[in-house]
Amino acid sequence: MPEKSWFYAMKETDLNEGIAEFARVKGTPVLLIKKDGKIYTLYGKCLHMGCRLSKGTFSDEYTMKCGCHGWEYDIRSGKYLGDDSKTLGIYENKVEDGEILVLL
Repeated sequence: MPEKSWFYAMKETDLNEGIAEFARVKGTPVLLIKKDGKIYTLYGKCLHMGCRLSKGTFSDEYTMKCGCHGWEYDIRSGKYLGDDSKTLGIYENKVEDGEILVLL
C-alpha cells in the first residue's frame, strides 16, 4: 500500500464558515466544510448515485444533505444518517502557510 502524503486542496481564505466547497485532490473528490472554525474533509460524492455533495445544503448543525436525492451525512464522522453501515471517507487535514492540505 502506498504511503500517505499531504496534498494541497485550497487556500484557507477561500473556505468560508458554513459553506461546502468541492476540490479535486490528486484525483480524489473532496468536500471541505468549515464549522465553528474547524475544517472537515470528506469524500466529495454521495454514496447513493455519486452526486457532488457540494451542490447540496449544509445545516446549522453538522449535517450535509445531498442535493440530488436528499441523503444526509454527519460531517464529523462521514456516517449516512439513514443507515449507520454506510460511511463516506473522511480525511485528515491541516493548514500550513494559509493552505489547506489533505492527507491521502
